[in-house]
Amino acid sequence: MMTARNVDLEKIQGAIDRCCKTVAECGTCNKAHCLIGFAQTALAYARQKNTVRIPRGHELIPQDDLRVYYQQDLIAALVEVLMQCQDCRDNHEEECVINVTRRALELALLGENFDYEGSVSAYLMQVGRHSPGTGGRLLQAYKERKKR
Repeated sequence: MMTARNVDLEKIQGAIDRCCKTVAECGTCNKAHCLIGFAQTALAYARQKNTVRIPRGHELIPQDDLRVYYQQDLIAALVEVLMQCQDCRDNHEEECVINVTRRALELALLGENFDYEGSVSAYLMQVGRHSPGTGGRLLQAYKERKKR
């Protein structure tokens, strides 16, 4: 069972913060309608409550964010999220902060959500099949990050 102790939310937060386009680019900041703002809020909630569960988090992800984010920043953030995944497999929970954050990032990067079975490698293969270019870059970035 995953606990808040064995997840480095700070690392994920740093990578997600780099994806934020800031008020300078967006004009105003409305976290409720921003995929990156939503991910920041979910992580802040998890840290504040010392939990990894975001009740109904996967249902609250904004579906109307049409901003174009910097792909490299999104890939780096998604890689960090995948690095923190505990490969829960059968114990995978939709409400897990890692899952909720992953879903927000993949929506920003790929424009849709994918099923996640609690396995990083199965997920990377699925994304690669759906979107070979972006999936390939994601896989490469993940492999490089694992070496560190």
